[in-house]
Amino acid sequence: MITFTHKAPKGIESMPSVVVASVTVADCKHLTEKLKKGGKKSELSALDQELSGAIAAAVRREGFKAGAKETLTVQTNRKSGAEIVVLVGSPAEAASALESTDYLRKLGNVAVAMAKRYHAEKVGFLAGAVDLKSAPSARAFAEGIVLGGYSFTQYKSKKSEQKKGLSSVVVLSPQAPNMAALHEGQVAARGTLLARDLVNMPPCDCTPGYLVKTAERIAKEHKLKIDVFDKQDLKKMGANSLLAVSYGSDQPPYLIRMTLKPKKKSSKVIALVGKGITFDSGGLSIKPASGMEDMKIDMAGAAAVLGAMQALSELNPKVEVRAYIPTTENMTGGSATRPGDVAKAMSGKTIEILNTDAEGRLILADALCLAEKDGCDVIVDLATLTGACMVALGNDYAGLFSDDDKLVAALLEAATEAGERLWRLPLAKEYKKLIESSVADIKNTGGRYGGAITAALFLQEFVTNKKTRWAHLDIAGPAATESEQGYIKRGGVGFGVRTLVNLVRGM
Repeated sequence: MITFTHKAPKGIESMPSVVVASVTVADCKHLTEKLKKGGKKSELSALDQELSGAIAAAVRREGFKAGAKETLTVQTNRKSGAEIVVLVGSPAEAASALESTDYLRKLGNVAVAMAKRYHAEKVGFLAGAVDLKSAPSARAFAEGIVLGGYSFTQYKSKKSEQKKGLSSVVVLSPQAPNMAALHEGQVAARGTLLARDLVNMPPCDCTPGYLVKTAERIAKEHKLKIDVFDKQDLKKMGANSLLAVSYGSDQPPYLIRMTLKPKKKSSKVIALVGKGITFDSGGLSIKPASGMEDMKIDMAGAAAVLGAMQALSELNPKVEVRAYIPTTENMTGGSATRPGDVAKAMSGKTIEILNTDAEGRLILADALCLAEKDGCDVIVDLATLTGACMVALGNDYAGLFSDDDKLVAALLEAATEAGERLWRLPLAKEYKKLIESSVADIKNTGGRYGGAITAALFLQEFVTNKKTRWAHLDIAGPAATESEQGYIKRGGVGFGVRTLVNLVRGM
């Protein structure tokens, strides 16, 4: 954990050697223009004066305008105190809420990057116009620091020389930051890192059994109740939709249930359901070889739920939270389910399986049945469910499906604070006919068009209690990335962890 302390921004000798400063357009004007008589100096101007104008000179020389994507590193030529000052431009005042919180994560990411570059264990943060008394702002800043320091190197045989990383941040501001929110941000970000690790692991190691061990470790560390239903249990429960996907694999399937109870008894129970396909070959409806190596990410929904449960266990939410994680591989063994087979889900509803590569909805069906059977009031499921959602929304947005406007609003607000993008798509009732089956109650694919919608409509068939509030997040696009984008590193993103944490916090 990073240690945060507070100090008024006075005296460069007592500042850390590396200082990151949030800079506005007005700050730049104060630096480069003569102040009117009686005008108040900004904190940055005061620092510049102590540094004999080194910052102002660099701003003029480099043409730094404090734009949202601009940074400027200033060597102060000092041998103690503030030796390096890094200016980070801020977004315009009209920036959206999502851009504002993302800027704070950018500041955190810059802080950890500069600490690494200059081998500094302590970094100063000149807050300027940034208000770290605000809980969302403080959480976002702390998240940026933790997420920005992430790397996945456990499979590298040659380790780079381990040097001490950032361990302390001094907030240089007249007003003390929200320390509780800084802690919350770190906890949520560490849950995100767990999800990233799970998604990045190769499928030979991140098996259904490994997800079970991870859940058991979290439960043991945080004293959660956990139930792990194995193959025999699933047969007794009638979870034949989940079992149907598992038949082609030598890895045994599981359904994990974790329960986090609040300190004070709550009448509200929130269920988080995550798809846990640890490798998806497509089954007998096999995928093309090109890109199949990426199908280890098909458990990103389960990873997000595990990361959220780890974080929430440290944050003591006011409501009861339960996690449901159906997990298996989807392989092509001799016992694999065939296109045209019929399976009966836990609810008794029969499913004609026309495409074995539409398997995520099959395992989620039984998990949703169990969550509703257990009496959960709110159910949110996350899944890398359809390529169709990526076609519609690209790689940066997850599709949000729900008939509950209040739940949709709560999810959108939670995601905005998390810096994660959701876009509501319709649960078009007229498309239900596309998943009607002439052989069974329902079929597992509705054809090429509207594929993300028909997949969501399929899931809705397994949440039958009208009092149960339900939402589905199709996270196929943002679950992983091929490029590094600041605090978002290449590979697993951990998408959804902080949205779920924020959602539960607001319940």
